Amino acid sequence: MSLQEGGIQKGESAAKKRYDDHSLLAQMQRLCAIREYTIQDINSKLRNKGCSEHEILEIVGKLIEDNYINEERYAFAFVRDKSTLAGWGRKKIEYALKNKGIGQTVIKIALDSISSESNIALLEKLLLKKMNELKPKLESKDDGTKKLREKLLRFALSRGFSYEDILKVINKTLANLEPE
Repeated sequence: MSLQEGGIQKGESAAKKRYDDHSLLAQMQRLCAIREYTIQDINSKLRNKGCSEHEILEIVGKLIEDNYINEERYAFAFVRDKSTLAGWGRKKIEYALKNKGIGQTVIKIALDSISSESNIALLEKLLLKKMNELKPKLESKDDGTKKLREKLLRFALSRGFSYEDILKVINKTLANLEPE
């Protein structure tokens, strides 16, 4: 099949081939049916395809109207996945959602779905696992407990847990180890 048969005219590059609104809408509907996307994600995809702002607004508006894009649903799924599967804390999840263009109200509602008990339990599990990885390396060194505490603190902060929760869990975990 030649380029002209594929709908590209002479002097037009394949990268700049314009799609009609209907095929782009159908393509975005298929994407959104497979997994959740934010408005920002879809805007970016459409911009990469060379769509004008008017076309983007039209397509995104139709996707929202047909409930293919729902930022609240996206936020809840994101919070659930990142807290349970990736082991992220509230702060890291909040920051990631802000970067995806989700509104503060929606973020707060979604984050409220994580109970503080499950957040603490996740932190305990992560720190215990990390401690078991680090402990053999630090036992031979002087002041191993202090180094272990510092490494656990940095690790948990990088995962987005609150400083207060981290200190509680580290103190509790290390207190349980000392009698051994």
